[in-house]
Amino acid sequence: MADASQSALHAGSSLEEGIVRFLEYLHKERNCAEYTLSSYRCDLQQFARFLYPRVDNLQLPLRVVQREHVQAFVADLEEKGLKASTVARKLAALRSLFRYLGREGALVANPAGAVGSPLVERASPRHLPVEQVAEAMEAPATERFSGMRDRAILEVFYGGGIRLGELVALNLSSLDLAEGTIKVMGKGRKERIAPIGAKAQEALKAYLQRRAEVLLECDMSQVEAGALFLNGRGKRLSRRTVQRIVERHLRAVSEDDSLSPHRLRHSFAAHLLDAGADLVAVKELLGHATLAATQSYTEVSLEHLQAIYAKAHPHGAD
Repeated sequence: MADASQSALHAGSSLEEGIVRFLEYLHKERNCAEYTLSSYRCDLQQFARFLYPRVDNLQLPLRVVQREHVQAFVADLEEKGLKASTVARKLAALRSLFRYLGREGALVANPAGAVGSPLVERASPRHLPVEQVAEAMEAPATERFSGMRDRAILEVFYGGGIRLGELVALNLSSLDLAEGTIKVMGKGRKERIAPIGAKAQEALKAYLQRRAEVLLECDMSQVEAGALFLNGRGKRLSRRTVQRIVERHLRAVSEDDSLSPHRLRHSFAAHLLDAGADLVAVKELLGHATLAATQSYTEVSLEHLQAIYAKAHPHGAD
């Protein structure tokens, strides 16, 4: 709902004001992460920029936004060659914005509601074989600070099954090395405790010792001492930097096209399920809100199940 100190949104309010209020709602009421807010902001502002030269009113009041504008925006994105999943995400952002504006009384109908989404082929999560993961953990050159840090990052991704944003946000206070756990702030700002395993504990201990030595050489007025993973100047690593770190080391052991941090999360789940872990337990470890989200990971174990069947069933092999 609108803040008491703010005037109510209405059909004459500008699209820009509607976007600002919506982002405030996501931040204050829905507790969305900064990365999520940034993604919404980018998609919605792109639509506003598309719309400006196509309407007569430079103020761009909400009442002028029509379904035809949304359809033209989607068509323009597709003509530019954007992936179907990207177009679908941008359209979903518009639907969410207009639903919010409808609840606030600024719109009667959702201009994006009847616009069809592009067909997105849902791929099963892809994972790396256990052997490749083990090789990747050995890829960083641990005689350097950056190598020690990178190995710890890889081990925490694989040992804890956490998301990219969750790892970047980790602080020293998130760690409990005695218990072998980390406190993670997940989607919707839901907190969970994730075990990380002995290998990750070992890598973290080595990194933390070297980290303390590196900080002694830094300008402490510029250091983000509370952050867990730092660069050589004592600053918290960005999402993009962590992505590059993971991609570089996974590239050393795999020729696959997509080697994002999420591949280690997929591998974490698939390897647990292959070893007989309970699906509900894996759901909790991944921080999924529903079991349906976790069930997609069971598909990646089909090859493993077929191998077991062929080996164990009397009629399973030739």
